[in-house]
Amino acid sequence: MYNKLKIKENSMKKLMFFAVFCITAFGMVTLFSCTSQAPQANLKTDIDSLSYAYGVQLASQGLDEYLQQMGITGTAAKEEFFKNFLITSKVDRKDTASIARIKALIMGQQIGLQVSTGMFPRDNEAVFSADSTHSLNKSQYLAGFLAAAQNKKLLMKKEDTQTYVQTKTDAIQAKINAPLKEKNQAFLDKNKSAAGVVTLPSGLQYKVVKESSGVKPGAEDTVIVKYVGTDIDGKKFDSNDSTKFVLNRVIPGWTEGIQLMSPGAKYTFYVPYNLAYGEKGYGPNIGPYATLIFDVDLLKVLPKKAGAAAPAVAPHPQLQMVPKK
Repeated sequence: MYNKLKIKENSMKKLMFFAVFCITAFGMVTLFSCTSQAPQANLKTDIDSLSYAYGVQLASQGLDEYLQQMGITGTAAKEEFFKNFLITSKVDRKDTASIARIKALIMGQQIGLQVSTGMFPRDNEAVFSADSTHSLNKSQYLAGFLAAAQNKKLLMKKEDTQTYVQTKTDAIQAKINAPLKEKNQAFLDKNKSAAGVVTLPSGLQYKVVKESSGVKPGAEDTVIVKYVGTDIDGKKFDSNDSTKFVLNRVIPGWTEGIQLMSPGAKYTFYVPYNLAYGEKGYGPNIGPYATLIFDVDLLKVLPKKAGAAAPAVAPHPQLQMVPKK
């Protein structure tokens, strides 16, 4: 917090106190008086003036920017923040019982907010994707969370929940994505009859755009290629004018297909989902069961040297991000 500010260490500790309250400004349950009033400035002595100056200095060291960063920008939100700040800033540091209660309150609200705005939507999307007509039951979600967190009697065995979640989620996803699977398979079924297209036993399809002669790479060789990747609707999701990688560190469709090429050749590959990014796809641009079309120019082959270890990671993330099954 406030990691971009260069301030004294003791001031940083005080600012972290502010930051904790930013997290819970919208829902703080008052532990003390709800009528706490802001202290009135009255600089009668040098100590009064020094104390006031310290307070001004502390508030000027990035608090406003931090509140904006945390989304506390409106008048009502700021009033709620300062109301709760006033209440809790009056707690004596020796009052450990009150401090413990406040910490418990803050942690409960913080984790509750994370579950409500982050974890529940994430899990809901994992099940139903972008289908807004269906949703997990949030009440039951929270009931399961609280029962497990409080070590209460569960209505199903904890050790069975992971398998249950995976099995049910996969079944729902398969039903939702069935039209996408059918669409992509229909494309491949039609494409295999197109002029010049060859279908391999694995299901990989390819077409020679420009042939060449010379050495063909092995699976452990390093290659340099130029490529453009599109989906079956013609939408480009990736391209690179020159990328270098070990051939067996990329999607299986590339590992198999590029071994057919010689430097100088250009092929178009039609890669079914099981040789690409699988049933779930990857990221926002590669959907479930996606058939991917790659126009690939093989620029160079660098044979593996005897005894040499392959690089641990392929250089281009788009090509190595999904592990081989």
